[in-house]
Amino acid sequence: MMRSTLSIPLLSFILASVVSAGTGRAEDSVLVTSTEARYVPGTVITDDQTLSLPRNASVSVLFRSGEMLRLNGPFEGPLAKARPAAASGGVTALVAALRGEGIDATALGASRSVAPSARRAMVEQRVIVDPRRSAIYCLGGKDTVWLRRPAQSAGTTILRRGKNRREVSWPEGASQIEWPIDLPIEDSDRFDVLDPTGTPSATLIFRRMSAPASDTAWIAESLILGCRDQAEPALLELQQSLGHQAGQGH
Repeated sequence: MMRSTLSIPLLSFILASVVSAGTGRAEDSVLVTSTEARYVPGTVITDDQTLSLPRNASVSVLFRSGEMLRLNGPFEGPLAKARPAAASGGVTALVAALRGEGIDATALGASRSVAPSARRAMVEQRVIVDPRRSAIYCLGGKDTVWLRRPAQSAGTTILRRGKNRREVSWPEGASQIEWPIDLPIEDSDRFDVLDPTGTPSATLIFRRMSAPASDTAWIAESLILGCRDQAEPALLELQQSLGHQAGQGH
C-alpha cells in the first residue's frame, strides 16, 4: 500500500544524505512540467518549499546537475536544494530512497540534443543586451556581449556601474555594437542605464557561468541565476522533449 505523504523531517534527511555523499552542499532545483496550475514551469524550487500534489498529479524537477526527477502524487513535503552527484548515485539513489517510503518517483533521462537552444549557447553565442529593459544575462566563457541600439536613440547610451559612468556612442546606421572592451564584466556586475537626465531607466545584471555538463544543466543553471529570457526557449524544448517521450511510452 502506497503512503500518501512523506514526513518533512524524513524527506529532508533522505535528500541531505544524497547531497552529503557528493558535493556536501544543497542547491536549488527548477520545475520543468506540472499538471497543477499553481506550480508554474521555470519556477525555482528552494529547499524549504513544500510541494503538495494530490493523487494523479505530477511534477518534473530539474536539478542543477542536469538530472531530472518526476514526482507523482499523492505527495506533500519539501524538495531540498540538491545537486545529485554520480558518486552517490544521484537521482537514481534519490528515487530509490523515495520509493522506499512509498512515494511514486522516477528518474528521467534526456538525450544530448534535447534542447538545441541550450546546446548552441553552451558552445558560444552573441548575447544581445537590450538597454531599454532590466534583465539578468548569463555569460559563458566564450560569449560576447552586444548592445542593441534603442529605437529613436539620440546616438549615445550612458552606463553606470557604482560611481563610474561610461558613455557609449552609436555609429550611424549601426543596429548593434559590441560591449566596450574597456568595461570588463565580472560575475554579478550591475550596470544602470541612464536616460538623458541621468535617471536610471533600466538595470543590467550579468552572471558568469562555468561550463555546464549538459543541455539540461545549462537550462537549470541559467534559470537558477535568473536569466529567464535566455533560458525559456530551451526550457520549452525540454518540455516538448519530455512530452514526446511520454507519448512514445504509451
